Amino acid sequence: MKIGVIGGGQLGRMLALAGTPLGMNFAFLDPAPDACAAPLGEHLRADYGDQDHLRQLADEVDLVTFEFESVPAETVAFLSQFVPVYPSAESLRIA
Repeated sequence: MKIGVIGGGQLGRMLALAGTPLGMNFAFLDPAPDACAAPLGEHLRADYGDQDHLRQLADEVDLVTFEFESVPAETVAFLSQFVPVYPSAESLRIA
């Protein structure tokens, strides 16, 4: 299973460290060239609203999650058209 993660920070890194021994692979979308989770999976370096890279991420993974709560709800809604996203865009809007 390959999991897409919006954000490549510390929580994304911990997720990958926990999931890799279970056979999971990761792809992180993060604009930072030095995202700390990047060495643990594929790193798509792009803004969170970059629809071309979001679509690329959706095409490469089985599901998407995000590692921080200030992800734009539009980003999650866009991804939800192509791949399951957990938590949902509605959950993010409520939070």
